[in-house]
Amino acid sequence: MKIIAAFEKTKELSYTSHLDVQRTLQRAFRRANLPLAFSKGFNPHPKLSFATALATGFTSAGEWVEVELDRDITPEDFTERVNAALPNGMRFHSAFIADESFPTLSRMLVAAKYIITLYTDTPIAMDELLSAIRAITDSKEVIVEKKTKSGIRPANIRPDILEAEAISASDRTAVAAVVGTLNAAGGLRAETFARALFERLGTSGRFTAHRIALCFEGSDRLPRLR
Repeated sequence: MKIIAAFEKTKELSYTSHLDVQRTLQRAFRRANLPLAFSKGFNPHPKLSFATALATGFTSAGEWVEVELDRDITPEDFTERVNAALPNGMRFHSAFIADESFPTLSRMLVAAKYIITLYTDTPIAMDELLSAIRAITDSKEVIVEKKTKSGIRPANIRPDILEAEAISASDRTAVAAVVGTLNAAGGLRAETFARALFERLGTSGRFTAHRIALCFEGSDRLPRLR
């Protein structure tokens, strides 16, 4: 059987890498005594896959995974047993059973929603944040330096920005929401959006990113973009 489930990753584990998250889940599944299904071959491993990775340093309200089991259990039993075995900072809050024809999560993934918080070196007013967001959304091009396999290159991230809005600005903290494309081929990176926002605000600083949701197409059982 296949279980599709969502978990949150909070501040306590924000600097845990994706590989370590995978290892943490595998250990929790074993401690929970789940009937895991394993791959064949010389080095069998649990059949576990993610919709996408979450960047190190980010938090999330909903990361999605699919887990294959050798025998049936209920989604409620799955979440209860796994949560009892997880460390502080991770918790499953949603799960359902999917049949074998259910597409992979990565195949259905289309977008992600983020809350970006900027901690700026200079005070930022709300009207400045509104103007900066408008400058991004009204532009046909938003060019940022982007790290690629061939080095640092300028890239236009505007096609990957689906929505953006200002939430609040007070003293040296500015908060914005952004919805960007995300799929197996790539998509909007929260850090590049934050960099573009810093540039249009005419300041520098640091930022944090919280992924509110992953968005999918092809199933009403998963969060949708619209």
